[in-house]
Formats: sequence, structure tokens, C-alpha cells
Amino acid sequence: MMKLYVMPGACSLAPHIALHELELDHDIVTINLRKGEGQTPEHLARNPVGAVPVLETEDGRTITEVMAILLYLAQRKPEAGWIPADVIPLYERMSFVATELHKSFFPLFFGERIHSTPEAVAELGKAYKERLAPRWARVSEWLGGQDYLLGTFGPADIYLYVILTWWVRGIKESLDAYPNLVFFMKRMEARRGVLAALEHENLKPVMA
Repeated sequence: MMKLYVMPGACSLAPHIALHELELDHDIVTINLRKGEGQTPEHLARNPVGAVPVLETEDGRTITEVMAILLYLAQRKPEAGWIPADVIPLYERMSFVATELHKSFFPLFFGERIHSTPEAVAELGKAYKERLAPRWARVSEWLGGQDYLLGTFGPADIYLYVILTWWVRGIKESLDAYPNLVFFMKRMEARRGVLAALEHENLKPVMA
């Protein structure tokens, strides 16, 4: 059985959702990074940077990074249709979420690790919120009037959903400027796989 190492609410929520959506047998192991559990010798052997997610497969592989794990899980269940014949739009959107959205949150969550004064941390946060504005506009443009980023549900939607929860729940910012992203979030939080993963991680839907 596959084993996924997660921290509740972190980016590891994305593959956790995928496991439920694909109905793949799995165990979940919670790692509290705030308490230093990512720096234990056992976890560093799984992921030398001490992060989550980490997926251990039945055949002994260890996979890190959200995008890689999501694509691996999609390949495990090809009948779900998560990997289209033309993979370029899928890779484009997932790469955008990983590099342009996901990594933009480090200064917002951990600005004090970069600057020593509250004023500098606040200025850094302001700059990154402004930096994210055209990037939210980009994913809103991709979504358009569709239910999902590629028209049908898939791994890019899961990854985007998790990052949007950080914006709403973690940073406490609004999505009102992008009504289609609001509807997207509500649509995602109506899915059984999303709700199952949220419940397991003791999280509430952000749009409730």
C-alpha cells in the first residue's frame, strides 16, 4: 500500500486529495514540520530537504514534489483520464502553479526568515501580494467559464485549489476580484475526494 507523508494544510494536501479522488489504497502519515519532525534522520532519509509531501510506493520508490506525485498517481489510474493526449497544457498549468504561485507564498508565510524587522516583513508581504495579482489573473483567464482548468477535472485543479486555500485561509485575502475562481473553489469543495482529505486533516472548507 502506498504511504503519503503530509502536514495538514500544506501542499501535501494536493496528493492527499488525489489519492481519495482516484480511490487508491493508501496510508497517511502526519509530519509536524513546525515541531521539527521534518528534520529527523528518518524523514531526511525520505526527503533530504525535510519537506512534505513524500510518497512511498508499493514497489519501494520514494517520490517527492507535488507535481511529480500528482502525475505519478494519474498514471496509476489511466482510466480516470487525468493525463490528456496533448499533455502540454496540463504541464503548462501545473508548472505555473508550482513555480509562479506555490513558491510565491514563502515570503508571505515566512517573511521573518528573510528580514529582521516587522516593517521590512510587511513591505515584503505587500510586494508579493502585488506580484501575485497578475498571476491570479492568468489562472482566471485559463479557467474562463469552464468548470476546470482543462475543461475536465484533473491534477492541475487539485494543485491550484490547495494554493488558493492558502490565499483565503492562510493570508486571509479575498478572491472577489475573480468570480470564476470563487465558483471554482466552491465546485472543488463539493467533491467527495476533496472533502475526505480535508476531514482527514481536520480542516474546514474555506468557502463554507
